[in-house]
Amino acid sequence: MRHESLIRNERGVAAPMAMISLVLLATLLLAFTVLAQTEPQIAANHLRVTQARALAESGFERAVWGLSRGVIDAPNCAATQGCIPNPLPAPAPVPYDGDTFVPTGLTGGFVVLVSPGVGANAANERIVRSEGWTPTNAAADTRTKAHRVIQATVERFPDMAVEAPCALCVKGDLDVGGNAAIDGATDTSCGNKKGSYTAGTTTRTGASSISGADGNATANELTDYTQNADASSFDSFTLSASALKKLRELAKKNGTYFGPGYPDGTPASGSYSGSVTFDSDHQLKDGVVFIDTTTGEDMTASTPPGQLANVDIHGNPFASGTFTGWIIVNGSISISGNMHINGMVYAMNDLTYNGTGTGRISGLAISQNIRDVTATSIDTETSGQSKVIFNCEHARGGGFVPLGFVLKAGTYREIGD
Repeated sequence: MRHESLIRNERGVAAPMAMISLVLLATLLLAFTVLAQTEPQIAANHLRVTQARALAESGFERAVWGLSRGVIDAPNCAATQGCIPNPLPAPAPVPYDGDTFVPTGLTGGFVVLVSPGVGANAANERIVRSEGWTPTNAAADTRTKAHRVIQATVERFPDMAVEAPCALCVKGDLDVGGNAAIDGATDTSCGNKKGSYTAGTTTRTGASSISGADGNATANELTDYTQNADASSFDSFTLSASALKKLRELAKKNGTYFGPGYPDGTPASGSYSGSVTFDSDHQLKDGVVFIDTTTGEDMTASTPPGQLANVDIHGNPFASGTFTGWIIVNGSISISGNMHINGMVYAMNDLTYNGTGTGRISGLAISQNIRDVTATSIDTETSGQSKVIFNCEHARGGGFVPLGFVLKAGTYREIGD
């Protein structure tokens, strides 16, 4: 009995339990004290990292702006502070040389390097590497620093108005007949242009004329046009696969895409034959117009003729009277009648233009002749006169085609240390 009472006797337990609780509370208090001391430092570090990433983004956007101004303001880029000339000089100008620290307020700044693109579309791409620093990148500054690096490729549409050397460019043979007039001399704001520029031969008959900006008003001289040019010289002003993809997207947004699933410019279940007519009953609105192959794939030299787009424009085909924008045909195009086009006509294959009255293409015309070497025919009826006249502003798309650089999908990444 005495043994059992001793076991049940709990007198004296309170003091040890209190001591254990005090030890635990003291431990927690010390832990919270340490956290209270380190949390502000952790928060400050996180803030610096966030600021550094934001500054890197700022540097990237500054470079994209500079590159875009180099295209939009060409050839007067030097008059705009921060403009990056196109083509890109080597080395890149300050502050895009990768060595110049650009402060941004009191937070920090960035260092940006702009490099040439690589690959088939290198002429229209740039690689931008931007490193954001806070509060500075100066080695002599002993304050705690943070930095983040981002890199991406940006791309643009070719500036056809600047890079095309002609009013009419044909990657093949060219026939100019009747009373047709090809004029590259009227507008020299984007540089001196030839009347025509061909990879094959140029044949002129009848009362037709070809004029280039060769320093005199006399047409049909050897200095007014270029024939038998190197085919590779067309690379800088022909549309890449990436550019064609973006033009499809722009045309779809504009309601002027004609291709699989879009026989009337809007999604539909009907089949698409590739043959499209624009006339008084089927008028075309301004903007980027894309007439595609029956497969929706880019035309190649082996694409069967039955899959190519075939476009016929005649009568009164434009909703606004005068068309403004770009017409891209993944095949061949035939234009006839008295109509005005202010923009670019681009045929992946053949272009035929038989005009009447005062009809004209004011801007730029390009025939890429991918599948065959059939001559592009520029001809007029005896009662009228058709013209292709180079115009820099119109060739740039009249505001419907973005000229600046944009992020190339899939290239943005943050680079670790």
